[in-house]
Amino acid sequence: MTKIYYYSRIEDMEQELDYYARNKQARKEYQRLYYERNKGRIQRKRKLEEIEDPKKFEYRKSYNQAYYQKNKEKILKKRAEVYAAKKRIKLGQNGGNAETQS
Repeated sequence: MTKIYYYSRIEDMEQELDYYARNKQARKEYQRLYYERNKGRIQRKRKLEEIEDPKKFEYRKSYNQAYYQKNKEKILKKRAEVYAAKKRIKLGQNGGNAETQS
């Protein structure tokens, strides 16, 4: 059942929205940690659901394709940033010597 909140004042609603805005980064970090810790369990559950109902697989596949197309620039930019950061770390560990890299 969906909870419905009624606010006696607009300030109460704005205060709650402000709370979520302030804690957005913490929520994202928690979600990422949760997924990393439970990645295998989530993947196994999805695989069983897809075997049980092939339409779920098709729906998830089409959703992921649409999401990627919609956010392609942002996704590729993020990947490039992560790659560059890893490369900087690797160069730092090797003392900046490009010959020692593979």
